[in-house]
Amino acid sequence: MWFKRKTKNRRNERESVLEVKMRSRDAKRARLRAVTGLVGAVGGTTLGVLVIWQAYQWALQRFVYGNEAYAIRRIELRHHGRLLPDQIRRWAGVEPGHNLLAVDLDRVRHDLEMIPWVERAEVEALRPDCLRLGVWEREPLVQVVVWRLNVADGAAWPETNYLDAEGFVLPPLYPQWMKPGEPADFAHLTCLTGLDRAEVNPGQKVQRPQVAAALSLVRAYEASTMFSLVDLQEVDVSDGDVLKGTLKQGSKIVFGLGDFERQMLLWRSIHDYTASQTQVIDWLDLSITNNLPARLRDATASSAPVPQPPAPARPSKPQRNRRNPHV
Repeated sequence: MWFKRKTKNRRNERESVLEVKMRSRDAKRARLRAVTGLVGAVGGTTLGVLVIWQAYQWALQRFVYGNEAYAIRRIELRHHGRLLPDQIRRWAGVEPGHNLLAVDLDRVRHDLEMIPWVERAEVEALRPDCLRLGVWEREPLVQVVVWRLNVADGAAWPETNYLDAEGFVLPPLYPQWMKPGEPADFAHLTCLTGLDRAEVNPGQKVQRPQVAAALSLVRAYEASTMFSLVDLQEVDVSDGDVLKGTLKQGSKIVFGLGDFERQMLLWRSIHDYTASQTQVIDWLDLSITNNLPARLRDATASSAPVPQPPAPARPSKPQRNRRNPHV
């Protein structure tokens, strides 16, 4: 009696378990339908985008890039300088017949400006069939002779490079790159000495402060009256405090690193005085403000010729900074 087991309604218990299982199955089916719908929507959208993209590419190729109306028929070059126009067009990498709208204008501009002798380039598309190029050349101001070495066979040779007014290194200019009649010889330019070979890399700027000072010195010299009287043949930049100039006549001139207009005026005054005394400057230090040290020699007893006004064979002062291109 104490141990009599109570009867249980196992039927009701089984129905409760079945009801839980059915709710779980319905939830799984609902999640599966949601996931399937989401995948279908994403897949359909992706497929639709791909179809639209392919249709757009086909239409772009068919009606734009393949349209003969946009084929380049004229390449207009706005440029004034020594470079051959056909060479500039070859560097641009664009030829008549190319589609104007398919040309990457930034790429053309970048390719032109990668040429060391090109300072700046502009590229403009003139629809429907014209490409306009504007090119500004770099102008050499001084020359630099460095020794190049071939590591493979140990051969070495002197190579003449050039620096523009900003200190960018220009490689030798090949005659086939130049207009007919344009001289490729810049031997009349002042030569900078005292530079290391590793500093002279075509297309890059020389960073040494003394080089920037030497370029300012040469510009001041060319703008002064001394340019017509003497030839500044070399400027040595190896000394960190001064610039050492050598004239074609053999004289040595020491310059400071700044205030070149004042130094040119002093130089002219001393030059005129020595000429009136039938003497020439053998050595002069212009880097000192007052009481300039100098050494003179008798012009009649010197093997060096007395400086005279420019002879007809002397090259005229080169034009600098050609900023405005012309057709």
